[in-house]
Amino acid sequence: MALQRIAAPSLPVFTSNNGTKRTGVALSSDVYQIGTLILDCECTIVTGSVIATFGVEGSVDGTTFVLIKIPAVTLSASGTVAFEVPMPAYSFQQVRAIATLSGATTVVGDTTTVTSRYVPRGKLW
Repeated sequence: MALQRIAAPSLPVFTSNNGTKRTGVALSSDVYQIGTLILDCECTIVTGSVIATFGVEGSVDGTTFVLIKIPAVTLSASGTVAFEVPMPAYSFQQVRAIATLSGATTVVGDTTTVTSRYVPRGKLW
């Protein structure tokens, strides 16, 4: 039997103003098997000197989110990068992806998007 894997849109494709943090859809820690959550980040950069920075936030109440301090994942050109959500994040009730464009003034073609990839809870065999 094949292992079930989920690819859920977390942060839709969008251009944000320079320095504006975009927040993704929060995922409940009851949804994914501990240790399997990956954030698959993608950006398209058409403006020189624009940088996309990706991270993760956690919440114990689903309302107040705090930055989970990990090394920031940055892309300075169009591309993709996937990073694993660190184990301490699983102590939060919910986690979500964040993305920020910074540097030069952004234009419509400068975009960020994130897909959450995970194995559903109870499906790891």
